[in-house]
Amino acid sequence: MENYSDNRIRSSCHNCERHLRLAISDWYHLLSRLALSSETWLYDCEWWMKQVPSSLDMPWAFESLFDAVKRPGMLDVLLVKVDEVCLAMDRHEGLDFPKSMYELRSSLKLLKKEVLDE
Repeated sequence: MENYSDNRIRSSCHNCERHLRLAISDWYHLLSRLALSSETWLYDCEWWMKQVPSSLDMPWAFESLFDAVKRPGMLDVLLVKVDEVCLAMDRHEGLDFPKSMYELRSSLKLLKKEVLDE
């Protein structure tokens, strides 16, 4: 029974890792579009937007999220960071933000539910 649970959590971790890599990639694409003009980079791109990739680009993005889930609080840290970005995206209008950040948030919430149910 425990092996099934570990496999399910490992599968959810792989799904979250894929969403995390996609969200980081999409965010870099957004920043590259904003950087095409110095005017948009200076005035339309707020400081929090420039900080998103570095705040999400942690070892769990390209290593094993499954190992990070075993440590207490690590999943909560990532979920809080993603929630902060999503809330900031909701407040800021006028830019076409990547939808992959919302997908990442939903997959992380699902992973957290599976970890807690274990």
